Amino acid sequence: MINKKNYFCDMKNSYFKLILYSLLILVLGSCDTPKSLTKKGDKFAENNLYQDASVQYMKALDKKNDFISAKEGLRFSGQKQVNAYLDDFFKSKNFGDKRAAIYHYRNANETKEKIKNYNINIDIPSTYTNDYNNLVDDYVITIYDEAMDLLEHESFSESEKLLKEVALLSPNFKDVNDLKNVATFEPIYRKANEFLELEKFRSSYYEYDKIPDSYQKTKQRKALALETGLLTIAIVEFQNSTRQSGGESAISALVSDKMMKLNNPFIKLVDRTYTQRFIDEQIMGLSGQVAENTNAKAGELIGAKAIISGKLVSFSKQKNPIVKTEKKAWAERKVRKYNEETEKYFYETVYDKIKYQEYRGSTKVQVGFQFQLISTESGEILLTKLINLNRRDEVHFAESNTNFRDIVPGNWRWQSKQSPNDVVETSYSQKRALRNLFKNKKTLLSVNALANDIYQEIATEVSQMVNNYNPENE
Repeated sequence: MINKKNYFCDMKNSYFKLILYSLLILVLGSCDTPKSLTKKGDKFAENNLYQDASVQYMKALDKKNDFISAKEGLRFSGQKQVNAYLDDFFKSKNFGDKRAAIYHYRNANETKEKIKNYNINIDIPSTYTNDYNNLVDDYVITIYDEAMDLLEHESFSESEKLLKEVALLSPNFKDVNDLKNVATFEPIYRKANEFLELEKFRSSYYEYDKIPDSYQKTKQRKALALETGLLTIAIVEFQNSTRQSGGESAISALVSDKMMKLNNPFIKLVDRTYTQRFIDEQIMGLSGQVAENTNAKAGELIGAKAIISGKLVSFSKQKNPIVKTEKKAWAERKVRKYNEETEKYFYETVYDKIKYQEYRGSTKVQVGFQFQLISTESGEILLTKLINLNRRDEVHFAESNTNFRDIVPGNWRWQSKQSPNDVVETSYSQKRALRNLFKNKKTLLSVNALANDIYQEIATEVSQMVNNYNPENE
């Protein structure tokens, strides 16, 4: 046995206590109470920062809605802030700046309404309200006329800004809401119409989609764009040139499932029964391409503008079974001893020679899949890709009858007696590395499991390629 004294126990305990104390201080320091928040508000109010003061008082009341000091502070600072806005309103009105005056009053009223939520009433004299209403009446007439002029000259963006402001200040003013819709949607509607004329159906559809269906002929034209631009796709039976049976069927099913879940209005899968009719009529050649003289017949039979074909072209697997190896190590334990000189007990760390079992194994799978998206109208290959994927899984773990938390790495010559060559590795990093082996996963994924993961990824890539395909970019 090899002995080692433990000198760090008291130090670790002290360090742990220090951490807990620091965390407690941090938590307590971050907790604002209604009283502390009110004091912050008071400090802001003393420096005439009434808006900041009001924020702190409201935070205090959010925590305790009947905190009197915060209520009194909010009533005082809130009234001061509203009065400041009203002073700005008065000045701007006298200087003839109607717009500035309007928004100063609105700031005052918004502050009043916000504070009202805390059951505190802030006073705005009726004279200010009457002046505000008169200013709004004059102002909206001016900017409405300006917006109408801009609209007539098809300056839609500038007109929209003004009309939105009219709707904000006076929601029921004349036909402002209808005109606002024209300014907002007309340029989009025109752009969509242009795309439709250019037979860019997808681009057209997505522009129409930004507009309410009720706007002009948006609903009908959007439907037309979708119907005309729809890409109907059939999935034909995938081929397999490998010795791994079933892979092509698995990929086909997954592709079909993922295609069905695509959130793409321009892609629609043809029912598999029609696809089979397509195959039975021998419209398809063995290469997966449509013969020139049967293009029209193909489309007629299955109602598809394109087909997805695929072939499993390669499949390899490599499995290294889990192998067990016996390893040498040490098990540490504490022994209580008595020091006759100091007349005190202490603990020594002692190490016992043990053996544990280490396991290693791995599995690797490679799959190659050829994918094509083919036009049934022209026989053209629209998309193609050879997808090569690899997956590997491995295990490296340890087991022992000894509690792994007590196991220490090292080496020894004889288990029954000591040797000068005996070594105990006591560094933290070495012990952690060994003990982590005991926590590692112990189950090795099978070839089928890895293959299925690859099939999933192949299907995802195929479906995304089709989803991203846009014939308008060709």
